[in-house]
Amino acid sequence: MAERDWQPMQTLALLIRRWKLILVVCLLTGSGAAALNFFVLPHWYRSTAVIMPPQDNSSFSGLGMLLSRVPDLPGGISRIASGMGAMSQSQYLFVVILNSQTVADSLMDKFDLLKVYDEEYRFLARKELRNHTWIDFPPEGQVVITVEAKEDPALARDMALEYYIQLNNIVTDRMINAASTKRKFLAGRIAETKARLTVVEDSLVSFQRERDVVVPADEPGGVGELLTLPVQGNLEILAQIEVEREAKSIELRVKQSFYRPNHPDIMMLKKQIKELDRTITRIESQMPQISLDFVRLYRSLKVQEELLLLLTAQYEEARINEADNSPTAVLLDTPELPEYKYRPKRLLNTLIATVGAMLLVCIVVVLTERYREQNRMV
Repeated sequence: MAERDWQPMQTLALLIRRWKLILVVCLLTGSGAAALNFFVLPHWYRSTAVIMPPQDNSSFSGLGMLLSRVPDLPGGISRIASGMGAMSQSQYLFVVILNSQTVADSLMDKFDLLKVYDEEYRFLARKELRNHTWIDFPPEGQVVITVEAKEDPALARDMALEYYIQLNNIVTDRMINAASTKRKFLAGRIAETKARLTVVEDSLVSFQRERDVVVPADEPGGVGELLTLPVQGNLEILAQIEVEREAKSIELRVKQSFYRPNHPDIMMLKKQIKELDRTITRIESQMPQISLDFVRLYRSLKVQEELLLLLTAQYEEARINEADNSPTAVLLDTPELPEYKYRPKRLLNTLIATVGAMLLVCIVVVLTERYREQNRMV
């Protein structure tokens, strides 16, 4: 005998006949889920801090470049790795610092998280902290830190605030250290430039004495124009070639940091620079010696003077940055004491459990009835 097809109305009639069983299962499941959610599951509270990173600047961007090679962002912020292109440099830097082991260890020590999370090892407590921390970056440019704590709303608030404090301390220290290092480097470069400037000035004075050339302090350009007028065209060509050679040299230094010495690009650049050097030598050999000597000295003098001005300005900027210990991050929204638990969602969980139990018991009733009919037909 062929198996009887089940129609929707027949299924509905079967479920109506077994309504008592379905009702009892739903009541028992709902009661159990309610008791579990209301009396057993712990309450978790969340607090949020909103931070505004500073505008990207030279010193801050330098810190971001140091962290740009971080391979991934584990824990609560790993989900944003695919959207890294939408982040500003300051946001990326803040996110990496906030997820660092240094910040996590600081929070563990201050709030005794080994005891809070009931863990024996620090790496497990660190993992638990990241599982209860969320860091997001809205398109408006902020960094949002959300922390949750079990049965302690004040702990959630204090931990969210501590994230901001640790972030600001780390960034401020790093920026001050970077500014100090930069200041020391610039001080050395200024001393070198002053020494070179003195040498060039002495050479220019010697040139004037030997060639009987008077270069007034207020009009050195006039004498330079007089001496270089016969070879003005060659000088323009020479300047263009020197600019091209410098560009090739910079490109060569960059590629040497990535490629092997025998790489075709490096070999080609070396060959091009060598040809440019030959061209420069050939053009200089065609110029009168007095014009060439003056051009070289006068150009060196101006280069060292401009370099000294530039280095001095950067040195003063580094000194200001070194002395500036003001907060680098602005706390837009201070984390507040949570007034109500975030989870568990007791009513929602109870409803989901009840509906799931109802669907499951309906499926079991239908399958059981079909199995019985098949056995009766055999």
